[in-house]
Amino acid sequence: MSDRAARLKRLLAVRRLNEDLERRKLKVALSSLAEVETAMERQEGELAGAKVAAREALEQGDRGEWLMADAQGEVARWNRERLKGMLGERRAAAAAAMRRFVESRREHRQVKQLVEDAALAAGEQEGRRAQAAADDWFLSRRGGAAE
Repeated sequence: MSDRAARLKRLLAVRRLNEDLERRKLKVALSSLAEVETAMERQEGELAGAKVAAREALEQGDRGEWLMADAQGEVARWNRERLKGMLGERRAAAAAAMRRFVESRREHRQVKQLVEDAALAAGEQEGRRAQAAADDWFLSRRGGAAE
């Protein structure tokens, strides 16, 4: 194996590791995004439940229950607003992680193609050497027979 081929294989290994690392980072970012989205859905459910509970309390004339439901709704709204900011941050982080992963994957594939091209070129060169050696042998045999 030539020095160039060995360096390309080492570079390929580094690019493969980098792609794996970026893939893991992307999975973490997507998981984090999903966590915030789930929390948002949960707060939406809490808010809807608080609205229903407040309406029922008003219909029954239960002021204490209505105040409790209203407070729960207010907390759910506050949590939802806080989560909206986090959701934007997590979406941006996931998009950035996706870009880094795609770039690392592209680099890995490019280096892989270089390694494959180098191996193909080395095989072709070896084939030419073998053919040249066979031609030389044939010519030397043919030349020796003519004398």
